[in-house]
Amino acid sequence: MMSWPTIFGLLFVTAGATLIGSLPVLFHKYLKESHWIWWESFCGGVMISASIFSLYFPAYELLATHNRTFWALIQGSVLGILFILIAHYFMSRWTSDHAHRKAYLFVLAMGIHNVPEGMAVGVDVAALGWEDAMPLSVAIFIQNLPEGLVSSMTFLVSGFSVKMSLFANAVTAVIEGASALGGFSFVSHTGLSLPFLLSFSGACMMSVVLVEVVNKWRSAEVAGFAWSGFGIGLFVCAALDFLL
Repeated sequence: MMSWPTIFGLLFVTAGATLIGSLPVLFHKYLKESHWIWWESFCGGVMISASIFSLYFPAYELLATHNRTFWALIQGSVLGILFILIAHYFMSRWTSDHAHRKAYLFVLAMGIHNVPEGMAVGVDVAALGWEDAMPLSVAIFIQNLPEGLVSSMTFLVSGFSVKMSLFANAVTAVIEGASALGGFSFVSHTGLSLPFLLSFSGACMMSVVLVEVVNKWRSAEVAGFAWSGFGIGLFVCAALDFLL
């Protein structure tokens, strides 16, 4: 049953952190492009690490404890990857066919990107409870702070005003919060196995990062990815999993 504290907690971890992270855009004149590229890479590292330690490991442990096959893990992973690849394909087609809607499609693209993040938190909390889901929740909260800044800065660079950049980022925050609540409710009322849902969420999160990295390398934007930020993001999230 979804209580009010659970609703508040899920919204704070997802939508709240994204909104808080966007506030520094008010001082964008003092930020360099290299700064938010580093934080974007940091977000990617956190997402990969959170997927492994807080989604895949619990899914593996659930299956191993009950001596079940790992078919659900494979199914969830494959469907999660396909979900993100198909979404990315259609977004690419829409962007090329409707260039005049580029700014608004970018909002939609960021919203789709936030769906697996929010869903991952909701699924993890519903499956494991707040105590065991704390590492992923804290990791998502931490990575949503710089992600909110990166999103707002991207909107600003795309031609949005500061107010519209904050509003556009708020739209993606609402989508992520709704996804968290939806993921929690889905686990509470569905007959699908928890390992399947955990692996699906993990595959979605990892695919989002990998698609972005591959796109940067294919377009020769090597400078658009900071390996130091990515590595530190991996380490921070892994440390959180062991400490919390």
